[in-house]
Amino acid sequence: MIDILSPGLELTVAILAVAAPLIIGIVVALRSWGRSVPRRIGRGAAALVVVLLCQALGLVAVFLHVNNTYAFYTSWDELFGRTATVSTQDLVTVTSPSASVVPVSPHNPNPGGLLTGVDVAGTDPAYSHVPVWLPPQYFEKSEAHTQFPVLYWIGGVNDTGDHALQSIPLIDPALSLVKSGEVTPFIVVVLPGKIRSGQDTECMDIAGTNHQTWVMKTVREQVERHYRVGSTRESRFVAGWSTGGYCAANLTSKYPLDFNAGFALAGYYHPTFEGPALSKVTPQLIADNSPLARVKAGNVDSRVRFLSVMSKRDRSTWGDVDNPLMLNGQVWSDGQDFWNHAHALKQYEFIVLDQGGHGTGTYVPYLGQCLRWLGQFGL
Repeated sequence: MIDILSPGLELTVAILAVAAPLIIGIVVALRSWGRSVPRRIGRGAAALVVVLLCQALGLVAVFLHVNNTYAFYTSWDELFGRTATVSTQDLVTVTSPSASVVPVSPHNPNPGGLLTGVDVAGTDPAYSHVPVWLPPQYFEKSEAHTQFPVLYWIGGVNDTGDHALQSIPLIDPALSLVKSGEVTPFIVVVLPGKIRSGQDTECMDIAGTNHQTWVMKTVREQVERHYRVGSTRESRFVAGWSTGGYCAANLTSKYPLDFNAGFALAGYYHPTFEGPALSKVTPQLIADNSPLARVKAGNVDSRVRFLSVMSKRDRSTWGDVDNPLMLNGQVWSDGQDFWNHAHALKQYEFIVLDQGGHGTGTYVPYLGQCLRWLGQFGL
């Protein structure tokens, strides 16, 4: 079968989408010349159907082009939801965590935990709501004075806080692991992938859009005022999906005194920009926010602990060191380059998949493994 990522397939469909209407239109016009009105109407209706089919071909051609660039789907089976079941356990070493097991009493008002939230200033209205999930143990009388570990989860570039939980359904595996005692009861704070509409700031402070300050100061201070979360490094964790994965990788290595550990699903390791932010960034700003640059320079704090989950078929994440994907004049995906330089370091661990594109279906099955991995550091 033809590979869904075949450049030849994309080109063939594009040519058909352009050429077919022209050829069919000419043939129909010639064959209708001098015919009776009813027959011309019939042929015109048939031509309309063919033109609609050709428009569908055009849409398929656009899909194939976008998919070839980003590799959202890397096989026909993946596109149609027929991917084979693969093991998602024991893919990375997890030492026995010393999780705090707190039983949920029969009178607990929220045995499944509670999804609540706060509105945080400093963003456009669409991004101001920050969902917060509180575990069942938060409502146990015995834990009334307990400060809980907190996981800051950062969504993809187009995710609001609320949509981030739809993209990556984090709460169910979190609740399951808390109930089974595999991790300590913890709080989840869900952050958007941007704070201004149309501004891809990559969790950085760029020309007045202070995204990084918003995460590191505004959000943290408000969360720590409103909820019983730990306020020390040992209690804080950060993770994310796609752009949020890059943000997590950057924050853990840039601020090792603020975060205990983190992980990324389909992340990347230097900032890449779209839209107006492109004209506002400087080489120094990029270097100051590049985990890849830190690793290459040997400038990673010994306390950093970070897990990366990547697929070799995910062009938006893994990339190709010898033939890098370029978009807007920037090297895009750099996961392979990061792995080459970081996999031997004690600060970094990896789950590298052989199959799967840049879609949540590829990565969601590994959420539980990642959360268990954080458990060994106190989550």
